[in-house]
Amino acid sequence: MTKTKKVSTVVNSETVDILKNSFPVEQGFTKIFLPRLGFYSQDQIEGKGKAMKVTTEAGTFYLENKSDKKDDDGKDVWERTEIGKEIDVRIVFQRKQLKMYNEKTENYTSSPIFDSESEVLPLWCDKVEVARDTVAELKAKYKYTDRSGKEKTALEDNKILYVVYEDEMYQLNLRGSSMWSFSKFARNNIVPAHITHITSEAKEKGEICWNQMIFTAKRQLSQKEAEDTISKISDTKLAIQAEKGNYQITEKKSDVELDNYGNEAME
Repeated sequence: MTKTKKVSTVVNSETVDILKNSFPVEQGFTKIFLPRLGFYSQDQIEGKGKAMKVTTEAGTFYLENKSDKKDDDGKDVWERTEIGKEIDVRIVFQRKQLKMYNEKTENYTSSPIFDSESEVLPLWCDKVEVARDTVAELKAKYKYTDRSGKEKTALEDNKILYVVYEDEMYQLNLRGSSMWSFSKFARNNIVPAHITHITSEAKEKGEICWNQMIFTAKRQLSQKEAEDTISKISDTKLAIQAEKGNYQITEKKSDVELDNYGNEAME
């Protein structure tokens, strides 16, 4: 009878380490994707004529989270929960985005969220990249002259705030007068060192009425809140670096899934 040599069935730990370090690993990153904290700048109206009624008053804040449902076009359905007319938040980070809405086509044109005016950014419309350039050059592509002869751009600035509300991170988008109100607040306060109270006030220009957000430093953070904020700022910076690294690898995105707000949807 021929004897067979016994073969070890268990690989040693040193060989396992060599295998682990030799095997190529796919590079990935964590996309910053947060539920939204929103704000109704104008009354929400339902019905027409005598049947018309205000369903939600201007100045109301709401939380918006993605549900498990899909609409008829297969897009994610977002569910809103109203939370009142004043809120307290910790503002963790601020970023930027370019956006434009075409009322005739009902299409959003938008850039990814970015941090520096010198960045070369893609613009997407209806899931297709339509331009790629610096912020100034992109705005120049959409310049027009208004009735008073003033030169403007249809591609508007948006301020993106990452905030903590009731221990959860949200994305709060600011535009128009609310964005300028925040800029004034930020010039006079160390924003991440305070609990910020946000409410609003009614504004009127001609026939247009709206509510503008008002920002107030309510109190300084506790030590625990400050340490948590520092940790969240650090995590956000790392996620941004990874996200930008991914965009550098992908020179052109031409079929990007966008949500109903013109943002790139989560994959």
